[in-house]
Amino acid sequence: MESAPNDQRPEHILKLSQEQRRRFLNSFDRVFSDIDGVVWCMEYDIPGVADGYSALQGMGKELSFITNNSVRSMEQYERRFQKLGIKVGESELWHPAQSIVEYLRRIKFDGLIYIIASEPFKSVLRKAGFQLLDGPNEFIKENFGSLAKHIFDREPVRAVILDVDFNLTSPKVLRAHIYLRHPDCLLIHGATDTMLPVGNDLRIIGPGPFQKILVEATGKPGATLGKPGKELGEILLQHYNIRDPKRVLMIGDMLEQDVQFGRQCGFQTLLVLSGGCTLSELRAESSPERLPDYYADSVADLAKLVNDVAKAHV
Repeated sequence: MESAPNDQRPEHILKLSQEQRRRFLNSFDRVFSDIDGVVWCMEYDIPGVADGYSALQGMGKELSFITNNSVRSMEQYERRFQKLGIKVGESELWHPAQSIVEYLRRIKFDGLIYIIASEPFKSVLRKAGFQLLDGPNEFIKENFGSLAKHIFDREPVRAVILDVDFNLTSPKVLRAHIYLRHPDCLLIHGATDTMLPVGNDLRIIGPGPFQKILVEATGKPGATLGKPGKELGEILLQHYNIRDPKRVLMIGDMLEQDVQFGRQCGFQTLLVLSGGCTLSELRAESSPERLPDYYADSVADLAKLVNDVAKAHV
C-alpha cells in the first residue's frame, strides 16, 4: 500500500472502512515512533499508549523509538518505559547524541569536538571515546577583553555540535563561530526544533534558531542527526537494512520534525494529536511535505483499530 497522495487530506484511522483498516495494517512491517507528545508529555503519561504499541507488536511489527530529546539519559528513558509496561531495548531507542556517535564513526571522525549541549548528551559522546571541549560556563564581564579571553583560543577543533543547552549563552555561539571559520571544521546539528512544547499550550524556543545563526554566519549547512535530518534518515535506512521505505510507518506529533522526516525518508506517516499539533493546525497545514497520510487522537487508537480488524476476521 502506497502513502496517500499529497493532494489528499489525511484520514482519521478510526474513520477508515474495514477494508481500508485491514490494508493499512498490512502495509507496514516496521514502526518508528516519536516519544515526547506521543508516549508521554512532560506532566503526564498519555493513556492507552502501551496497549497501542502492544497491539502492533502482537501483529509482528518491529518497533523502534526516535526522539529529538537527548536531555534525558538512557537510564531515565528505560525507567519511564518500564513504568508504562513498554518493552524497549537500548538498541531500539534513538536520540541525537546516539545518532551523532554513529555518524561520527561512519565518517571515521578523529579530532577535538566543541559541543553546546546538555550533560547527558555530552556523556554519550564521552562514553563513545570522543574528546570534547565546552564552555565558557562562568560569568563574563561586559567588556571586549573578557569576551575575547573566552572565545578566542588555538584549540584544534574539527567539529562543532549544537543541541539543546539550557545554559546556552552568546559567548558559546560566538566561540562556535570562531571554530567554524576553519574550512575543515564540521557543523553538526542534533535537534533542530524551532519551538519545544513543554506543556498544554506552552512552547519555548528550541535550538533551531541558534543553529540557523551559525548556518547563516558560516555558510555551512551542516549535518542534521535529529529529525527531520537527511543524515539521520540515511543512518536508519542503513542500520535496519530497509529496502522498501514504504513498508515503514512513522508515528509522531509534530508536522515538521516527524511527518516531514517520515515523508522525505519515503515512510508512511501517522500524526497523533496527543502532543505538539492540534487538529486545527493539521487542517491549516498546506505544505504537502508536512501532511501525514493518516492521523489519530493518540497511539491508543491503534489498539482499537487492531482489535476491530481482528474481530471482523473471527
